[in-house]
Amino acid sequence: MRRSLSILSALVAGGALLTAAPATAEPEAPPADTVLLPTGDRVVIHTSPDGTEFTEVRPAADKGIARSFVHLKTGGKSFEIPATALPYLGNGLDLNLFDVHALAKAERDGRVPIEGRASLDADAAKAFGAALAKQYAEDKARGSFGGRGLFADGALRLPGVAAPKAKTNSVMRTLKFAANGPDGKPANGTSVLLYNVDNGDLLDYREAYGRFENGEVRFSVPEGHYSALAIHYVSDAENNELGDYVVAQPEITVAKDMTVRMDASKANSKVEWVTPRPSLLSNNGFFYRRAAKIGSGSSLGMDTAPGVPVWVSPSLKPVTIGELQSYAQTRLVSPPGPAYEYYLMKPTHGFIPRQRYVVTDQDIATVNASYYSDYQTVGLRLRAPMFAFQKEGGGGPTQSIVLPARQTEYVSAAPDLRWFGFLAKYTESSSGYPTERGMLDESNHRYTAGRTVTEEWNKYPLHPTGSVSQVAPDDSSIRTVPPALRAGDRLKVDIVPFGDNQPGHKAFRYLGDPRDTVSGQYTLTQNGTKIAEGDQSSVLGMQLDQNVDPAPSTFQLSLDASRIGPMYTLATTSHTEWTWKSQHVDGATLPGAFVCTSGTQDRACAVEPLLTLGYSVGNLSLAGRTQAGPQYVDLTVGHLQQATASAITSVTTQFSLDDGATWADAATTGQDGKFRAAFTASFPDFRGGFVSLRVTARDEAGGAITETITRAFQVAR
Repeated sequence: MRRSLSILSALVAGGALLTAAPATAEPEAPPADTVLLPTGDRVVIHTSPDGTEFTEVRPAADKGIARSFVHLKTGGKSFEIPATALPYLGNGLDLNLFDVHALAKAERDGRVPIEGRASLDADAAKAFGAALAKQYAEDKARGSFGGRGLFADGALRLPGVAAPKAKTNSVMRTLKFAANGPDGKPANGTSVLLYNVDNGDLLDYREAYGRFENGEVRFSVPEGHYSALAIHYVSDAENNELGDYVVAQPEITVAKDMTVRMDASKANSKVEWVTPRPSLLSNNGFFYRRAAKIGSGSSLGMDTAPGVPVWVSPSLKPVTIGELQSYAQTRLVSPPGPAYEYYLMKPTHGFIPRQRYVVTDQDIATVNASYYSDYQTVGLRLRAPMFAFQKEGGGGPTQSIVLPARQTEYVSAAPDLRWFGFLAKYTESSSGYPTERGMLDESNHRYTAGRTVTEEWNKYPLHPTGSVSQVAPDDSSIRTVPPALRAGDRLKVDIVPFGDNQPGHKAFRYLGDPRDTVSGQYTLTQNGTKIAEGDQSSVLGMQLDQNVDPAPSTFQLSLDASRIGPMYTLATTSHTEWTWKSQHVDGATLPGAFVCTSGTQDRACAVEPLLTLGYSVGNLSLAGRTQAGPQYVDLTVGHLQQATASAITSVTTQFSLDDGATWADAATTGQDGKFRAAFTASFPDFRGGFVSLRVTARDEAGGAITETITRAFQVAR
């Protein structure tokens, strides 16, 4: 018998992937927060302190429909599926290959395991994704998907996935969906998601998914009530996405064998936004959620390639069983001229409206956003929305942004809508795929419609910071873990260097690219005796968890951090020392917006009274520079949120023009936590020079902070 080499095997061999198959059992490893899809795309799993999850997609494809994703949350699982994979699910690709939590547990050394075959590294996965996109275009032109090409040797799946359990004691009915595509011909490859609204856990996730072949798809289901959603994609021969048609049947009663039509023509309402200022379509998407009377909910979000229109089928009759929520999600950009953007979504409950939305100033908040960078780079920005009803979580893509930048951002605002995200200063690909560097996280927060706020990203000087809550103390819907806590005689500290001065921003790890030299050390003493020390440069930040003596004591914590590399000129090194008094804690309780441990409701702890510093350099450019001559730095001095605060008794400032070799005093004045340091800085060199800062603050309880920042900002000649 002749032995053939499959296309997948050839791709694996071409990618120099030598892992033998089948894979042997490996010890349990902690789940990753970034996973590789078999198509080469990356998914980052963000989990907030309250346990809510958002999956951020970083497509491998540079253009085309392979950049469009479906974000499916069903049966307690989270799937991220590129549009080019949808027609092959259950027909060459098992859906579990896109289960991000299953991948997080299964992947080893950045490889996707495939049952009975070689695992895929980043290069091989990207090559497979490109080959899949090519086959998608060919199969679409032919009008038939699967069973050949990449899947000639059978289906691909993760190892060790059990088949769905058979339904027992149920009357089974045939539920057939029929549909014509956007071209009026019987649909082929179009996906449909089925969900039981009586019991959200009745169907296994693989039983709930189907695809149209020759205009129909059949399900065998127990009698009951169901919801169905189909997405018809339109693309050309080059895989350029031209339009998406979302067809919903929110409530279907199945009491006999029946046929339901889901023609693309039903999606006759185009997503359109009428905005106060002229705007152009950038990214589009639609979100649909059903929650059953019992069991887990199911949601599907989809987003498009840039500039692609979306049509939706209105369903104006309210559902009578469970919950229905939906919203269009769109990013609009300004025409040439002053830069501004719109981030818009408008949810409805119980029905699906027509998709023309008129935006007024009372629907949005205005954000005057500044993005600082000492180098001109192409960074990444994630603005992630999450409504209170999105209990299963959400998902979405990042956007490129040229730094430095200043723009106005108009964002949807509602009491039940929160936003979070991040900014990456740049990306680099030394690991074989784009990796974000110089990241700042943005904590969950809300905007108020009709109001204007200022947000300053990466504004210098950068220095160590911790998490900050941006909601009222009794608001338990958004929970934050304070940076320094004590429960009994257990002390916990979570502080990360290289943060900026915007409340709610926090740097993301010490990690640098291979060209960087990154280091971080901490030391903790109690009454002058060292009780803990460590090198934290390879982990999230200074994450200290230490048993301490219960007696009243004076603690001192020092943190050194350094990030030297070709993409960092400013705030390259910092040294921070905190001094405070503490003793055994018993009976303390944090208010609703705070918890002692992420993902829990534990509030039995107290915040330690560490002092905090914030900086605002006068007349600072987006590149982190000022002009030579008189300088001033506004200082905000306080304590960690929810700590027992005491009055600030003194603040002193020193500055250095030679990277800390010599220091001079700056005149520092102020009160009630607001101070200004003034001095003069000029340099004879035509390139100018750098100002380093050292600030010391003390409170009347004996607490103190001293922070030294090397090259805090630059002064032009």
